[in-house]
Amino acid sequence: MVGFGFWIDAHGHLADPRWEGQQELIIQEARARGIHFFMQGGVGPEDWQRQRELKRRFPQHIGLCFGLHPYWVVDHDDEQCEEALDLLASQLVDAQGLGEAGLDFRPHIMKDSRERQMSVFEQQLELAHLSAKPLVLHLVQAHEESLRIMDLWGLPSQKGMVHSFNGSWKKAQDFLSRGLYLSIGGPVCRPDNQKLHQAVKEMPLEYLLIESDSPDQAPPAYQGRLNPPESIWEVARTIGELKSLDPLEILDITTGNFKRLFALGAQGEGTPWT
Repeated sequence: MVGFGFWIDAHGHLADPRWEGQQELIIQEARARGIHFFMQGGVGPEDWQRQRELKRRFPQHIGLCFGLHPYWVVDHDDEQCEEALDLLASQLVDAQGLGEAGLDFRPHIMKDSRERQMSVFEQQLELAHLSAKPLVLHLVQAHEESLRIMDLWGLPSQKGMVHSFNGSWKKAQDFLSRGLYLSIGGPVCRPDNQKLHQAVKEMPLEYLLIESDSPDQAPPAYQGRLNPPESIWEVARTIGELKSLDPLEILDITTGNFKRLFALGAQGEGTPWT
């Protein structure tokens, strides 16, 4: 029954300024629907500080994730990225995951940042090894490059998750074979997204996570507004249809998977499963 779960949104941005002044309400609304823990995705130093404030306000419900998002890297020069990487190394002790790290090679996003993105990604992989944190990966239109870098530098023993996976079964296999979890969000709810539907049908349940990516990537039912964490119900329903399972089973399975993935990197205190 709705409201009796203890489920997890594996990735979102409740510290995003667009949610300013609304976080308490949207967390309450999500908890009323059984979603009690919200793992964040890191963007840059300013975002990490907003995450800290959010966790201070909601200590049992927020998971910290610090990293340099490709968008942030695009907008900052080499020197600024080096300074931010030094800061990240000193602050990671307080986070449960490292990310969003990765590559985004869409031309309108990338501009002249290709080499800088790859360098910062490599350095964050090194930090993941040193800090023993699971990775939260943002990989868009850079599949072969990301695989090459991950194979060259190696993944940490804790592995990690590909956030908002939206690719083919072949690409899913490339990540799964490296021990990475795949986090599925609102795009799976689009009826025309047959490529992702096929991948979800094929992928093993034990490596599946679900996310809102709040406030972005809303399922069709939430179009035209900021995407709240409760929208993972729509994601669970769609995946349930594809897997011939009840949405509650999907929520239970993905919550268990999240706990398994982040157990080594999480402090444990204040989380709803301790």
